[in-house]
Amino acid sequence: MAVYVFDMDGTLTPARLPMTAEFAADFYEWQKNHKCFIATGSDLKKVKEQLPQNVVDSFSGIYSSMGNVLTVQGEVVYERNFKPEPELLNRLEQYRQETAYPGTLYSNYIEERVGMINFSILGRNCPFEERNKYGIWDKENCERLKIAGELGASFPQYDVSIGGTISIDITPKGFGKGQIARHLRESCPNEKLVFFGDRTFKGGNDYELAQALLRLSNTQVVQVASPEEVLMHLKNNRFEPKS
Repeated sequence: MAVYVFDMDGTLTPARLPMTAEFAADFYEWQKNHKCFIATGSDLKKVKEQLPQNVVDSFSGIYSSMGNVLTVQGEVVYERNFKPEPELLNRLEQYRQETAYPGTLYSNYIEERVGMINFSILGRNCPFEERNKYGIWDKENCERLKIAGELGASFPQYDVSIGGTISIDITPKGFGKGQIARHLRESCPNEKLVFFGDRTFKGGNDYELAQALLRLSNTQVVQVASPEEVLMHLKNNRFEPKS
């Protein structure tokens, strides 16, 4: 039997948007016959905002905040947290003040979640159309890539990765998504582990988990670009071990 693990934004849902009704109906039917987990940088509140309740309830567990919180059937199994240094927070404030982005900036740009910081020059309270505008600008100007590189060099005790279309995820070493692989293998010692993510490449916020899983035996990583591609793979059903 295979155990399935899914990133959320860009994988099960459009980035920071609810799961579509059509996808939810098909995915929920698939869930009824498969054991699956979420592995997301978002907190549990955002998971519940973006996924229908029946889909949430059908997961065997939800790893949120980069795996620093595990929730099973609404109960918190564990929680790992940390207190960021003032120097790190001051540097993030400086990047916000000095950005060359020409558009409007919004609030909630340093979001402290359990075990991580999600930093966005634009601000997470932006309208969706502004998110797209910043994403296009950032692809041309590589602001997030530059910031991530500088932060990683200045604060080597942290892992820094590009998340979604507007943000950067910052976690202390050992607090990243990679921790999920170890926990899953301990709880599912004999099952094949299959991970779906839209940013499994180097620098993406699924990369650490993808690599941690591939260092284990009997695992598979599937890079996808959309929920529709996820559904296509699931319908092809090529992941179950051969008997």
